[in-house]
Amino acid sequence: MDVRELTNLPTPDFTYDPSVPGACVTGVRPYREGTFRLNSEQTSGRFVVHNYGHGGAGISLSWGCAAKVKAMVSQFLAGSPQTEVAVLGAGVMGLTAATMLLDLGLKVTIYADRKPVHTTSFKAGGQWAVSVVETAMNQQDLKAIIKTSYTTFKDSIGKGFGVSERPNYCPKPVEGLDMVLELLPGLLPARQRLSRLPFQNHTQPGFLYQTLLVEPPIFLPRLERDLRARDVTFVDKNFTSKADVFATAPQKIIINCTGMGAKKLWNDTKMVGVRGYLAMLPAQPDLEYLYSRNGYMFPRSDHVVMGTTPDWDKEDEDLNPAECKKLVNIIAAAFGRAAPVPMPMNHIDHPCNRRLVDPRLSVSD
Repeated sequence: MDVRELTNLPTPDFTYDPSVPGACVTGVRPYREGTFRLNSEQTSGRFVVHNYGHGGAGISLSWGCAAKVKAMVSQFLAGSPQTEVAVLGAGVMGLTAATMLLDLGLKVTIYADRKPVHTTSFKAGGQWAVSVVETAMNQQDLKAIIKTSYTTFKDSIGKGFGVSERPNYCPKPVEGLDMVLELLPGLLPARQRLSRLPFQNHTQPGFLYQTLLVEPPIFLPRLERDLRARDVTFVDKNFTSKADVFATAPQKIIINCTGMGAKKLWNDTKMVGVRGYLAMLPAQPDLEYLYSRNGYMFPRSDHVVMGTTPDWDKEDEDLNPAECKKLVNIIAAAFGRAAPVPMPMNHIDHPCNRRLVDPRLSVSD
């Protein structure tokens, strides 16, 4: 695309006070080495389906993984009289799985130690992309998961789920979107090369992708409301062990969507916490684009979200306003609104973190 065809888009207001309540957010991605876990087992008289370890791609993969959960349970029900199911976890994986399981006519109970609005899913930025996740699994299964997730989200646009189509501008390729373009040509519009990015003070070439924005503060509460309206019961419970799960939940079918909790409950040593900081700026309705690869900036209806850090093997959610301020400064510098700053090693776009952000490095044939 020739630069003459581009008109500069609005420049963000980078005014930011990290000391304001809610201006700095911390979440811990449930990252599983090798690949996320999506399989079943029969143990202690229970049929358990595991659905966790999706790192930074939980929302993006949620509906596709939920469809796989539904298929596994449906196959089990062909030889079982069970009518109830327990879902462990009230993040996006648990809520979407519960939604699809209702279509099987099951009575669903969700056990969780956090309400949906307190989960990592609720804190996510919301761009639809396969990012900060390992995907060493069968490619046909992975393709089906990605396609189902994307098409389900796209079909929900305009229906109150907080989903919209957005352009994403970036100075370098976005690996989490490139993998989708390579695996499933035609699912997303092809990326475009730009002779320069359409922003004031941007002179370098870049790329334009078309993807979706899923706003967690709209999406998760909508799922919860819909589930409650369909008589799903939510039980506040902090499980201490797998034995505690079996002693507490009477259901013979259990869907394990506990994320980082699976590290302890199922002794999964492949689980690693990857902490991320997000800076939450006031909403700016005139910003209708996403921006990536100098960090990321996702303008939503509630905030302009800027991130992020991939702090490896960190499971605490302590706030760090100084880190959040750095995230804003890096993007502000790219727009010419702050002095240039070196990219810290704990930044999502530092070269040392390429393995985290490029799922193509772990795709299995």
